[in-house]
Amino acid sequence: MDLDSGSGLLLIALGAILALGPLTKGICRRLGTPVSVGYIVLGLILGSVIGPADAASIPIFSGTFSALAQLGVVALLFRVGLRSHTSELLRKLPDASVIWIGNVLGTFAVGFAVSRFGLHWSLETSLVLGTAFSATSIAISLAVWDELGLANSDTGAMLLDVAELDDLSAVVLLAVLLGTLPGMLNGDDSLWIRVGSSSIFVLVKLAIFIAGCYLFAHYLEARFTDFNRRMSDTRASLTISILGAGLVIAAIADYMGFSSAIGALFAGLAFSRDPEAVRTDGNFTYFYEFLTPFFFIHIGMQVELGMLVDSIDVGLLLLVMAVVSKLVFTIAPALLSMNRRNAVNLGISMVPRAEIALVVIYECQVIDNRIVPPEMFAGIVLVSLATSIVSPIALRRILSAGT
Repeated sequence: MDLDSGSGLLLIALGAILALGPLTKGICRRLGTPVSVGYIVLGLILGSVIGPADAASIPIFSGTFSALAQLGVVALLFRVGLRSHTSELLRKLPDASVIWIGNVLGTFAVGFAVSRFGLHWSLETSLVLGTAFSATSIAISLAVWDELGLANSDTGAMLLDVAELDDLSAVVLLAVLLGTLPGMLNGDDSLWIRVGSSSIFVLVKLAIFIAGCYLFAHYLEARFTDFNRRMSDTRASLTISILGAGLVIAAIADYMGFSSAIGALFAGLAFSRDPEAVRTDGNFTYFYEFLTPFFFIHIGMQVELGMLVDSIDVGLLLLVMAVVSKLVFTIAPALLSMNRRNAVNLGISMVPRAEIALVVIYECQVIDNRIVPPEMFAGIVLVSLATSIVSPIALRRILSAGT
């Protein structure tokens, strides 16, 4: 086989990723950093060795990695939905809503203002940055709370509630963006008329899609799962059937203009109410562990090291504003219901931006490269890396000192 061919380069890259995956996870575990950080760095290294321009010029290479990255996003958000419980979120909404609403609105406004008035980026770009700012990464900080035996404390439980609501609201905002951005880029009418009319149309479509997922969850999901459980001779077969249904729901969302990632989240939510479906999460882990790394690796591969250096000023600005806004707009409303120490701990825990923030940037870039400038993409990658590394270290020291 000719190694200069696209298929040869592709096989070498895939082999290197699969071979280095356990090493990457082991190093991250020893350093106490999220494994997503390791995969982004691995993508940066792989991209610098192959060269982003060379990779993009080979259709089979770029196409395969794009497809694997998209499947990784689907696997990631399907698992987020599968591990969420709509009834529990609604039950805890009164206690967490003040912090959640203040946090989402405040961080969105800061991200939008920095982009629009500080960096003079377009309205579309500013809406994307605001949405990315509003998200958090529940897994990174919660792992520290769990490690210290504090996950079941009042503040730990509040962190789980607010972070889950943050991520779900960011995904809903992303759904609206994915539906409105194409019209905003190509429309000829007044700007705010375009935004308003497009948003209403998208929200109506989103409501129809969510209603369809609700009907499936309450009237069809249990019968579907029970039928496939009886027909399946192994637990893995049942998992594959559920994944198939999830992919169909994801495809419907993509057809409606929301992307398959949005559909995957709601597919996971549709199956989360059924204990039998949730128990398949153990088997789903194999698919998750294989596919999700490709999303983070693909993110890293799209950032040239030279661009990361050239965009350091933008990245540092975004990093400072992302950290400060999350701290201020989490701590301030939290002080209404808890003491200062717990409010600060909660604020630090909400700082990391990883999975959902990167999904927002990635999905909007797919629509049109103009929406996400290269310096913004590199800057958000820097924000994700820095907050995912520094926040757990600071949180571990603060929580340990208080116990």
